[in-house]
Amino acid sequence: MSRTRRALLLPVLAIGSLVAACGDSPTEEAVATQAGPAKTTKASGLSPEMVAAVSVGRSSSILSVHFALGKLPLVGQALPVEIAIVPHQDFTSVRANFEGPDGLALTIGNELEPLTDVKAEIVIKHQLVLLPRRDGVFILSATVETERPTEGNVSRVFSLPIIVAVAATPAAAAPAPAAPK
Repeated sequence: MSRTRRALLLPVLAIGSLVAACGDSPTEEAVATQAGPAKTTKASGLSPEMVAAVSVGRSSSILSVHFALGKLPLVGQALPVEIAIVPHQDFTSVRANFEGPDGLALTIGNELEPLTDVKAEIVIKHQLVLLPRRDGVFILSATVETERPTEGNVSRVFSLPIIVAVAATPAAAAPAPAAPK
């Protein structure tokens, strides 16, 4: 992992923790689930650069979203984002919509067309391209709609924090040394 990515990882994780801490206290079922054995993302075939998106409704035990940035997010430069949706249950269908705030244009991949007969733990891959228009901290929203015969259609919302920096300007050229006389 590059030094720049490591430098951005801490603020992204801090923002994710703050967003995850919002809301009600966990239910008894959530506490029991947390006490059980943890699922490893390596078993589901995710690349090690991927981080988990923050689940707004604490639904990551049913379905999780992970993402990896293709490069350092800089103003005015296209930013490829690799998305992985991991269903932890079988679904009749899965589809997703992605939406960025003002200042973070989504140029490619704003929608994942419906997939049918989705099996548990099979990674669904998707590619986005963002175009940051200004620096700052942005939250990209992912709404994943699932369908199962037992629960019907359910929409789950995930947040992907993106920290955009201003591109460094090249240093002013040093004046040429004076010619010898």
